Amino acid sequence: MSIRIHFEGKTIQVEPAAECSVMDLARQAGWHIDAKCGGRGSCASCNVLLGQGRYRVFDEELVVQTEQRCEVLSCQTYVLSDDADIFLPSSSVISFDGARIADEMDIPDHEHNPRFREGFGMAVDIGTTTVVAALIDLPTGKILSRESLYNQQIIKADDVVSRISLCNTEGELEKLQDLVVEHTLNPIIHKLCAETDTNSADIVQLAISGNTVMTHIFYNTSPVSIGTLPFEPVSRTFEAKAGTLGIDVNPEAMVVAVPAISGYVGGDITSDLYVSNLWKKNGLHVLVDIGTNGEMVASLDGEMSACATAAGPAFEGAGLLHGARAASRAIDTIKYDEHLDFELTVIGEPNPMGLCGSAIIDFIAEGFRCGLINMMGRLDIEMLKKQGRYEKVAGMHACMLVAPELSATGESITITEGDIAEILKAKAAIYGGLKSLLAELGKTVHEIDHLVLAGGFAKHINLENAICIGLLPDIGTDKYDVIGNGSLAGAALALLDQNTAAAYLELIEKPRIVTLNQTEHFTNHYQEALAIPNLETDDFPTIYC
Repeated sequence: MSIRIHFEGKTIQVEPAAECSVMDLARQAGWHIDAKCGGRGSCASCNVLLGQGRYRVFDEELVVQTEQRCEVLSCQTYVLSDDADIFLPSSSVISFDGARIADEMDIPDHEHNPRFREGFGMAVDIGTTTVVAALIDLPTGKILSRESLYNQQIIKADDVVSRISLCNTEGELEKLQDLVVEHTLNPIIHKLCAETDTNSADIVQLAISGNTVMTHIFYNTSPVSIGTLPFEPVSRTFEAKAGTLGIDVNPEAMVVAVPAISGYVGGDITSDLYVSNLWKKNGLHVLVDIGTNGEMVASLDGEMSACATAAGPAFEGAGLLHGARAASRAIDTIKYDEHLDFELTVIGEPNPMGLCGSAIIDFIAEGFRCGLINMMGRLDIEMLKKQGRYEKVAGMHACMLVAPELSATGESITITEGDIAEILKAKAAIYGGLKSLLAELGKTVHEIDHLVLAGGFAKHINLENAICIGLLPDIGTDKYDVIGNGSLAGAALALLDQNTAAAYLELIEKPRIVTLNQTEHFTNHYQEALAIPNLETDDFPTIYC
């Protein structure tokens, strides 16, 4: 068979195995196709173009003639002919180049009391999208080096819900575990050891911090129970030897996870709470981790309540027409006024191919201030046309950010009203969740004394713009504290002070879990927060739709 995969001027010939999808063929050629839905055919992120050949798409046979191009879902397409050409659009291929991953951490003062007095330890933050690790000299407590990489599970599924769903299929749990260990953590370990001239066999302990689903998969334990009522994990604590998990360190090294609070409030939040000392303070203090599974904890004079809200992956660019992760060629900041002269910054190479979550937050905030975008997220079409920025894309009104000749794809980069709606839904889940959590305590957002932002995304957003669009409450920026990668810091503390193990177990019993869809507040708060607030009048328009 002669099956050729084409991408950006390169052609790779592959030999398919039986029942091998076009998505798998592309991966075999070395290009990772985006599979946000886990390859179930329910999204369009894995689209490819078929050249001449005979194919099966879903249950229908398709014949493509010479010079034709047919767009299909690669996960649902199989090659039937002996000769075929498959063309990959840049929008469907995941790039791992120039990834901007938050590895900054502030470890609070602590007693230097490691479990092991010799050798090295490794603190690891296992995120849904990224994995970050720090190599630590245990006798001195010195951080020798840090490295990060995209969690390679993203080539199978984009978010925790999709990965839980995948684990219902036999063999998929093992594949996901292999992707995070063999293809993500082990390359990080090799790089850290090479940088520091360290023998991996001298790494005698690892501490893992991550959300509950990622921790289950890392320890090769099915997270399926977390996806169904009552959303209970198999366990909130995990410990195993490195050799049994396939980690390239001393096989006898103990790998201990920071314990989880619940199925959707994981060990990463336990770490954030411990690092920020939130529950030890008087007053109303709030922790918010902005992500696909936005977690938040409110502490009122030490009494804690916690919840999780499904914001979805829009803040990482997923579901946006020209959305991108925060990596090379992604627009990451935007400034403009009523003249729509855009000032853009791009990660890495100057010609962009898309925009990441922080940029579209900027776009919506700036547009709201100058009148381009109204409270409901609608664009002023006349303003766009007057300034030569109007396009209609996929039946939607859109603003052109970058002209075709200036983009890396040769096509204009736009933001549609549909993109704005996706971000407004994601931010409504965060803000509505926060209001509902506080309502359970008889409090409002304006009574917050201190708000801690955790997670990699929070490190890179413009705080004032996030407040402007109603993602975060307008309580004054002086009340905000951005702690960086608290999950990694919590894992590091588990290595440096063995007393934290008992402290973590005590801490996870403190929060009361609030299930948002069982409260009387969340639906109304979510629907109100779909709009952009008027900060001058401190009000969302009343909408129940």
